[in-house]
Amino acid sequence: MKEKSNVVRYRRPFQLNIGSVLCIIIFIYVLFHIFTFLTTESITIYEVTQGTIVSNDTYQGLAVRQETVVNTDRDGYPFYYSKNKSRVGVKSPIYSVDTSGELVKKLTEKEGTANTISKENLLSMKNEIATFVNDYDGIRFSKVYSFKGNTTDSLQQMYSQQMADSYSADIAAAASADLFYTYYAPVPGTLLFYTDGFEGLTVDSFTPDMFAPSKWNVTNLRAREAVAAGDVAYKMVTSDNWQLIVPIDESLAEQLTETTALQVEFCEDSAVTWAMCELRTIEEHPYLILSMDDSVDRYADSRYIDVKLLLHQKSGLKIPNSSIVSKSFFVVPKGYFMSGNDDSDTMGVLVYSAGGSNEFVETTIYYATEDCYYIDSENIHSGDQLMKANSSERYTVGNDVAELKGVYNVNKGYAVFKQIDLLYQNEDYSIINTGTQYGVSLYDHIVLQGNLVHENDIIYAR
Repeated sequence: MKEKSNVVRYRRPFQLNIGSVLCIIIFIYVLFHIFTFLTTESITIYEVTQGTIVSNDTYQGLAVRQETVVNTDRDGYPFYYSKNKSRVGVKSPIYSVDTSGELVKKLTEKEGTANTISKENLLSMKNEIATFVNDYDGIRFSKVYSFKGNTTDSLQQMYSQQMADSYSADIAAAASADLFYTYYAPVPGTLLFYTDGFEGLTVDSFTPDMFAPSKWNVTNLRAREAVAAGDVAYKMVTSDNWQLIVPIDESLAEQLTETTALQVEFCEDSAVTWAMCELRTIEEHPYLILSMDDSVDRYADSRYIDVKLLLHQKSGLKIPNSSIVSKSFFVVPKGYFMSGNDDSDTMGVLVYSAGGSNEFVETTIYYATEDCYYIDSENIHSGDQLMKANSSERYTVGNDVAELKGVYNVNKGYAVFKQIDLLYQNEDYSIINTGTQYGVSLYDHIVLQGNLVHENDIIYAR
């Protein structure tokens, strides 16, 4: 028979492990914040900066220039020395006419071969290409075509000059035999080798039916192999003064009624210049006449030019429009406010009580006019009666309510509404006044998504 054991198992008393408890608390704390982070909407903080907003609208204008058309006086085969849009002086050689065509054939038969370009000209072309590559912007791809045209014109000019130098003796002999005639610029100006039928256009002779870019017909004068007496040889822009006729709407015309000058940006290359402006009504439609005295040669080969009118430029504190919210406030006369607790910086009102124990309530002032303060409903409620100091006059809160536009300032980690004074606004940003008494300041931190926040919310920025 098995003997009974007298050994009794010792039960150890329960001991609380402080380390384990702390680990559990920390684990729960971390889980709570992870849950909060994943379930709350993301709040982004924006730092207020100094900035500028320029409002611009793009329009297409019809260019009006002082253009002189020059005709050739004999039949023959043309040979050109200068490139399109080049500035030429008086007595500069423009083109020659070979009545037989034999010499022009010699002058052009080697065009396009690499050995006809000097090292100096090659270096010049490399520099132009490098400049274009460094400044290239894919947004303005159309500049590639302008560069191609300018490069082609430059190459043709190089070939022409070098071939003329190479055959100088033949040219002199043909000229002596009255077979080769060279023509020179009669006046200084910008040389153009195209016509479009608008050469005689003036601001006074313009009619709305001329504003049809799709019907613009251009004749390339350099593409001809032969010319006849009386044909157009070239044309010249003889003045730096020119105009753009821009069709606008009635609302813009009203804005520009008192405007005499404004800044213009050319869309082709983003160059900016000042232009004198004049409003005209032509066949019941408003037109803006922009008069300039520079840049005529840069855009001389374009009749229709896209420009931006830089109408508004405002500087101040720049904030995103998404930060701006509206909030309602009680409007209370200043006479009902007083300092409290012997502190001149603490402002409040005396709330009337029927039992005679009137209570001083501290308030936050969000905006001030000459006669009133704007306060919220955190401590004061609609229907409360306020007592004026040393008087029996009362004012009922809620009689006057107004809305303010503002942003939520989070410098202290929680949302505080700050009133703003809007100067200008576009689709994305606003310019607000600086130095407002109850507003935001430079480098303040504000909530980017104003509609996700309420007064005194604790902000967990991401």
